[in-house]
Amino acid sequence: METISLFSSFLKMIFALAIVLGLLIGVMYFVKRFMQQTGSASDNQSLINVISSKYLGPKNRIVLVEIIDKIIVVGISSQQMTTLACIDDPLALAKIKTGKSNSGMMDFPGSKLARYMSALSLSPNKQKDKTGK
Repeated sequence: METISLFSSFLKMIFALAIVLGLLIGVMYFVKRFMQQTGSASDNQSLINVISSKYLGPKNRIVLVEIIDKIIVVGISSQQMTTLACIDDPLALAKIKTGKSNSGMMDFPGSKLARYMSALSLSPNKQKDKTGK
């Protein structure tokens, strides 16, 4: 029987592992590169744009999608997509688009944030007047 050197078999194993990992990384690089070229829908010239996305929980989110001159609010769960609202109002569209460009918070009338901010802006005298004291 021929004795196999432990060191030489270890080097062969490491070399084979390096080849396999190198091929895997190379394939991932080319797949990612080609997928970015063909799947770029994030430019402003496309007809469908995702304006905003808010994660509500695991596998649940709300997405604002702009399609030509409409904005559609879509609820997405792990099992389905549901249209929640369709926004056609030009004032609301302008407000959403300016809120997107400012990257600040958008305060819509009736939203919890708008009510909270208006409650904070009340002075103590106005709060006493509301309570009747």
